[in-house]
Amino acid sequence: MSEDSSNKNPKGFKAAKEKAEQIIGNEEKLSKLLNDGQKKAKEKQEKLKSVWNDFQALFRLIKAWWKKEYTSVPWKTILYAIAAVFYFVNPFDVVPDFIPALGLLDDITLITFVINSLKKDIEAFLNWESSKGKEGSETT
Repeated sequence: MSEDSSNKNPKGFKAAKEKAEQIIGNEEKLSKLLNDGQKKAKEKQEKLKSVWNDFQALFRLIKAWWKKEYTSVPWKTILYAIAAVFYFVNPFDVVPDFIPALGLLDDITLITFVINSLKKDIEAFLNWESSKGKEGSETT
């Protein structure tokens, strides 16, 4: 099980993934994490512009999975998405957030890694989301 070393995952990702495994089954902790993550993302929106749209899609993906609206998603995808949010929210990750410029840069690096790892699953979710919107606007 040397997945992290063979995939060259970013530093700190393994710990974030382990924390995500603890959070994933706890509705209260997951809800708090998503709320904290979205609040921080909104505050840092300008600095997150390179990953903004995909990062927002990750939040929506997790919420849709959690509400059991979108269930055709691999477990690994949910785990990685929650790990990215946890890493982003955690102020004491590999490079603490209080260090100017660098503190957010490592967060963006890890978020980019997760987005790239989950590209096909994010696209599938966006297609599902798009079709769901069209279904809701159709009249029969």
